[in-house]
Amino acid sequence: MSSSELVRVRHATKPRTHRVLRGFAWTLAAVAGFGLVFAQTYKTKVESEFVTEDITPLLGPDRPAAPKNPVDGASGVPVNILLMGSDDRSGENGAIGGDEAGKRNDTTLIMHISADRSRIDVVSIPRDTVVRVADCDRSDGTSQRGWTGLFNIAFANGAEHGSNADGAACTIKTVESLTDIFIDHFVVVDFVGFRDMVDAVGGVPMCIPNAVRDDYSGTNLTAGPQVLNGSQALAFARMRHGNGLSGSDLDRIDRQQELLKNLASKVLSAEMLYRPQDLTNFVKAVAGSMTMDEGFGDFDTLTGLAFSMRGINPNTDITFATAPVMGDPSNPNHVIFSSKATSVWQAIINDQPIAPLLDAQSSAPVNDSTVATGAGSTDPAAAPAGGSNAPSQDDILNACTTG
Repeated sequence: MSSSELVRVRHATKPRTHRVLRGFAWTLAAVAGFGLVFAQTYKTKVESEFVTEDITPLLGPDRPAAPKNPVDGASGVPVNILLMGSDDRSGENGAIGGDEAGKRNDTTLIMHISADRSRIDVVSIPRDTVVRVADCDRSDGTSQRGWTGLFNIAFANGAEHGSNADGAACTIKTVESLTDIFIDHFVVVDFVGFRDMVDAVGGVPMCIPNAVRDDYSGTNLTAGPQVLNGSQALAFARMRHGNGLSGSDLDRIDRQQELLKNLASKVLSAEMLYRPQDLTNFVKAVAGSMTMDEGFGDFDTLTGLAFSMRGINPNTDITFATAPVMGDPSNPNHVIFSSKATSVWQAIINDQPIAPLLDAQSSAPVNDSTVATGAGSTDPAAAPAGGSNAPSQDDILNACTTG
C-alpha cells in the first residue's frame, strides 16, 4: 500500500463538536451492531449456567411439539446494514453537543454479515471523503439535487427538513451509488444513547498513552489506566485538537475503535454475567438510542438474526476497517477513495472477507490495544481472548503501559 493510502483495520475493534463533533459517532454506530451479538452472547452465557437433562423419552410420544428456535428470515443470504451516528442537536443531544443547527451523521459504517453467519465486516467511510452525493427525496414530498461534496452532506440533505430516517434514506442512496452494495437495513444512533450505554455498564476501561487536553471536546485526561464514564468517553471519542493530539481525523478513528473494543470487551466479559441490572440497562440504552427501518426493528427479525450469529466470536470473527482513501489533490483537508476501495466494495458484494485485501502491516491482533497516536498499549498476552472470555475491565487496566 502506498503511503498516500490511509487504511486502519482492527479485528473485533480498535480504536468531529461545534466543529469538532466529527467522527465521534464511529463508536456510537458500531456499538449498535454489537447489540445484536451481545444479546445472543448473554443469552448463551446464562443458559450455560443451567443444569439440564432431556427427559422427553420418559414422558411418552403424545406431547406438544417443543418451541422452535428463533428463525432468521434472511438465512443463507448476506445482510448489509448501514450504521450511522447522528449529530442531531435537538433535546438533550443539544445540551451535550451544542446548539449548532442542522443534522449530520459525520460517521457512516457498512456492516456486512456473511451469508453463513460466521463473519462480520464493518467498513467506515470518513466524513471528509469527497464524493458525488446522490439526489435526495424526503418524506414530506420535497427533494434535493445532489452534487459533488463531502460525504456527510448526504445525511444533512435528507434530515435538514425531515427526520433521521430521511437522512438515512439519502445516505443509503449515496452509498449504493458509490459502492454498488445493496443496503438491506439501517440504524441511526445518537449522542445521548452512547453516553448512556457507557454509564449503564459502569464505564469503559482505557489505557491513555499520554496526557491529553482538548478544550473543543472537553477532554482532559492524565496518562495511564483509567475508567471513563459516559460523558468522558463521549469527549474522548470526539477529541482531535489540543495538547497530545495529532489533529488527524483518521487517528481519531483509531482512538474511537479502541474505545469501542474495550466497551465491547467489558460487555461481553464473564464479569458482566453477574450484573444483570447493568446488562438490562445496557440493552435499554442501545434500544432507546436507535432509529431503524421497520423491517429491522421487528422483534422477530432481530432475535432471528441474533440467534443465527450465536457462533460468532467477537474477538476473531469481526473485522473493522476504514475505507481505503488517499489525500484529495485539490484540498489537503479532504480525502478521496483510493483504487483499493473498489476491491473492498466488490468483496462485500461477493460475500468475501475484506481482511485479506488489507496489507498485513495494517492489521493487528484483536487484543493489541495500542492507540495509534501515542505510546500507551495493552499487552496482548495479558488479556484473554475468545467469546465469553473477552478481556475484563481489570485485564485491560492491569495490562496498560505508557511510554
